[in-house]
Amino acid sequence: MLRMMRAVQAHVESPVPGTRRLGMIVAETLSHKLDPTGEPLKFEYAIDEESIHLLSLVKPSSDPGLPALVPLHSTQHQTKAKATAEDSSEVDRNMASLSVNTEEKEKAVPVEYDSDDDLEPYDMSHDAKVTKEKPPVYIGDCLDGLMSRENPARIAACLEAAERLIRDERKLVEKQVATELAKVLLHLQDEYSIENFSRLRHRALIATTVNFPHQVALYLTREFYEPNYNIRQRLDMLEVLASAAQELSKPAGEPSSPPSCARRRGGEACEVSCSALGGTADWRELVQQRIDKNTRHFAQGRAKRETPALHSRFAEVAGVFFYPLLTFYDRRDSRTLDLLGDDSLVLSRLVYTLGVVMHASLHAPIAQQMAVDFMQFIWALRFHTQPYVRQALLFAVAMVILSTPAHSLMTDMSEEVLECRYWLLDIMEHDTDSQCQQMAAQNLVLLEDASKNVTNCNVFLKMHKK
Repeated sequence: MLRMMRAVQAHVESPVPGTRRLGMIVAETLSHKLDPTGEPLKFEYAIDEESIHLLSLVKPSSDPGLPALVPLHSTQHQTKAKATAEDSSEVDRNMASLSVNTEEKEKAVPVEYDSDDDLEPYDMSHDAKVTKEKPPVYIGDCLDGLMSRENPARIAACLEAAERLIRDERKLVEKQVATELAKVLLHLQDEYSIENFSRLRHRALIATTVNFPHQVALYLTREFYEPNYNIRQRLDMLEVLASAAQELSKPAGEPSSPPSCARRRGGEACEVSCSALGGTADWRELVQQRIDKNTRHFAQGRAKRETPALHSRFAEVAGVFFYPLLTFYDRRDSRTLDLLGDDSLVLSRLVYTLGVVMHASLHAPIAQQMAVDFMQFIWALRFHTQPYVRQALLFAVAMVILSTPAHSLMTDMSEEVLECRYWLLDIMEHDTDSQCQQMAAQNLVLLEDASKNVTNCNVFLKMHKK
């Protein structure tokens, strides 16, 4: 009955006149059957042939009576029985003649059975796909192919080769071409059901952002708050920015440094000449060689290899990834995006992306200022009604704690940390979402560990001074 009432409501609210009229008639009939003595429900609808036909179905047809049906039923039964008997006798005669003919044929000609079950299928799993469209060789050809809407084979070939071309020709591609490529990939739609379309497009966007972080990140963060974008495109922007930040924060590889001076027993040091190093020896290395050559060592421990310092590619562009996304989150003049209203899902993904960017900026000079501004942003949204938004905020708090040095967290951000501690305790006691309570407890543990580290360092420094 509940499903029927929902169906009636859906029909009554339908914009189609015929469907709406059907729902009205059924609603009137149900109200009369459920409450015969009450006031009948009445709708206003056009009375035409269809309405009259629907209303006639409500009234059952008159009963002709059992005595009138019995003779008619018996007559029909006798007629059917007679016809069935005649048909069965004719079928028996045909089957007998057919069996005789079949036996004669079997005696005359031997039957050979041929079946396809014995044939084994070929293994085609390792076959290469044959395509008439050649993959592009240059990034300009790839860009032109992605913009061609009438050739799906060319679009697929260009999309598969896009990531490889972007990473191989990063020094040859101009900055304007990189922004245009990101724009084309962002607006590219899967109109021809290309295989692995979403993955290939996503990886190409990441490669473009990694190779040209300043230009592409500025474009994506600026377009995120612009109108005329759907929710899927905005989520794609956030995913690309988060993935690119993680890739940029990873070390690119061991730097090519000159070999260090290895000491031998007896105090002799091996000399590395400038000619052996190709003229690229560091002056510190040369000075250290001369000192080791004129120094006598009576006892020597195991040589410790120093960890080489690596350049952080993300430290220079961390602010470009972070601050434009943090600026217009409370803007309500956009018709297609309301983060503080109906688009709370996009808001949660925005907070997660900012948290990933915050963690990727570890050890960056701007990381401490980013942490302060991020905590103000979190503090403005801490009482959000949606639980998944609060979970995103708690994730962001964890990223701030992990990305900021403990001494800076407990000294320069002491007020923010104290207020955050009270907020986390309140979530553990009064929040209705169990996941939020668990994340708040984990953040409190992280704060306690940071506080203990600072306390231990202070005690060590005091003991060292005494």
